[in-house]
Amino acid sequence: MNRVLSILLAGCCFGLADAQTPAQLPEGYVARKEVTARGLAPGMQATELAATGRTFRVHFSKGDEVLSGLTEFAEKNHITAAHFTGVGAFSSALLAWTNPDIRAFKKIEVNQEAEVVAFAGDITLQNGKPSVHAHTVVALSDGSTRGGHFLEGHVSIVMDVYVVVDTDAASAAKTGP
Repeated sequence: MNRVLSILLAGCCFGLADAQTPAQLPEGYVARKEVTARGLAPGMQATELAATGRTFRVHFSKGDEVLSGLTEFAEKNHITAAHFTGVGAFSSALLAWTNPDIRAFKKIEVNQEAEVVAFAGDITLQNGKPSVHAHTVVALSDGSTRGGHFLEGHVSIVMDVYVVVDTDAASAAKTGP
């Protein structure tokens, strides 16, 4: 089971194109390998819930700030209702924990390379303009994680965010109530 997990993690985290495996790896590392195991999810089921609206892949390059970019993307594409997920890495990020007692964010600074292990959010209208709201969890080199409300993130290497526009809300916004 550990071998299968290692293969899956290596394939998911590194991409498989041009994978070069050095003769010897340092202790604690796993070589990149193609995911070849099949038939290990016999209970899996998939159900299409509804036809979705427009779907975008928003690609960010090294140094890009993700929240700024997503906000600009939403404005340019007149997106008023959508949800998104993403994958990538940050060179630095500012996350936050919401303190309900003082109704403010407690900052969680990440000032090192971190892989994005979860990134999800939505785009809604606030005061007539698109507003991006996201939460993220990042993994540090020692395997520890930091997570919270996403306030800022500068891309390290690459990040892709997949945005799915809610067609019902988009139609309602165009035609009115």
